[in-house]
Amino acid sequence: MTLTNWGGNVTIAAQGGWTRITSLEQLESMLTREEGTVRVLGSRFTYPAQLRCPDGTRGILLDLPGRGVGALRGENLYVTGDTLLEDVWRAFDSHGLEPAACPPVITSQTVAGALATGTHAQGLSSGTFSDCVAAVEFMDGTGTLHRLTPADAEFDAAVLNLGCLGVVVGLELRGRPAKELHCTRFTASEDSLPERYAAWNRESVAAKSWWFTEHQVAHTWVADDDSWAPTASEAQGPADLDRIVTRTRRQLMADIGDGQGRTPAAQTLEKFLGARDSKGTLHEIFRNGIPAPQLNMEIAVPLDAVPRAYAGLKELLRASPYKLHYPVILRTTGPARGHLSPTLAVPATYFGFVSYMTAVGSITTARPLFDDIQRLLYGLGGRPHWGKYFTPELLPASNTEGFHRFRRALSRFDPHRRFENDTFYRTLGLSPARPGTDGPAPLRRTRLPGQRTEPRPTAPTRHQG
Repeated sequence: MTLTNWGGNVTIAAQGGWTRITSLEQLESMLTREEGTVRVLGSRFTYPAQLRCPDGTRGILLDLPGRGVGALRGENLYVTGDTLLEDVWRAFDSHGLEPAACPPVITSQTVAGALATGTHAQGLSSGTFSDCVAAVEFMDGTGTLHRLTPADAEFDAAVLNLGCLGVVVGLELRGRPAKELHCTRFTASEDSLPERYAAWNRESVAAKSWWFTEHQVAHTWVADDDSWAPTASEAQGPADLDRIVTRTRRQLMADIGDGQGRTPAAQTLEKFLGARDSKGTLHEIFRNGIPAPQLNMEIAVPLDAVPRAYAGLKELLRASPYKLHYPVILRTTGPARGHLSPTLAVPATYFGFVSYMTAVGSITTARPLFDDIQRLLYGLGGRPHWGKYFTPELLPASNTEGFHRFRRALSRFDPHRRFENDTFYRTLGLSPARPGTDGPAPLRRTRLPGQRTEPRPTAPTRHQG
């Protein structure tokens, strides 16, 4: 069977070019006894260019025992890496808990895939999924099993690993008592973004804005413990959101050839109709995404640079002949762990941009606009969301200490480059390891949740990628 991306429109691995892994023994055998590079595929929500398996690279699809179940110990949950995020939230919720991080919008991805690409949500205190990770268990390129916690030097490489360090097979996730929040929804003039956007985030548990650039308004959701209200000047902004959404949706349908409005792309705008305040957990409030085939890009810029980003985007988007199909999304997180995290040092705001595929499955013509946006936001210190569209050649030279540390971790855990990925390697300034490179001394194997405590023999490190 041919393996495609989640939308079914791009072939990721040809028939015979991928393997379903159902045990750690099978995975170890593949990594120690077979030649060639491998690529972990998960739910395949990542931009297809970063997933596609070229000749000589075998795809890995995990289907481990215990997937989707999880074992709760105190407030911590143990899950396999191929468990879906929606199952993680369901398991926590059944005990009156929630993960100690705000949920992402799309929860149909695997927990390991979310970790690999830096999946985030919003909230200055805990907006990145890695915030709730207490331990990562993975099998490296030599077939050796590791368990890393925040006390380990390489933990910050494992929590945003680009699928290059190994196969994440288990995770321990920190929980906390679930809390009901009040969500205020309001629409104001777009000029509120540079003036008040940072304050909305600092005054609340989490805030998220959608900037309808062609209509000069910003629709915002603010979730907080107590009742929260926009200022009088903000509340006086344009309030006829239904009319704006209807016009935006009509333009989208015309552009992608969806005359009946039945595609997922057209449905993504419907959540804004009749917007009202609500109550619920973070998961209930913000889990509202509808997957739709698209060109999707997110660039994180320091929170303090939001006013400059707003001014530059306002000019760029209005001058461009290309149009976006969805309002520009703004989501802010606090500093996050991970050597490659776009929010490593300071709070940052992710600006999200969407151009949907046509109803017949082709990409629209907005790609040049996406490159123009990257040039603008990279100039403000921006960094890309690794699981979405970005152009490696446009990124400034990545000579940061975080990149150096990640490269050192890669040399340790995958010395023979079994998990090579051309897109990420170009971004990191790496090339495949030379044949004959000596590997590191294997670490002691550790126990996965539900396994016996006896250590298994250490795997050899014979093969090069």
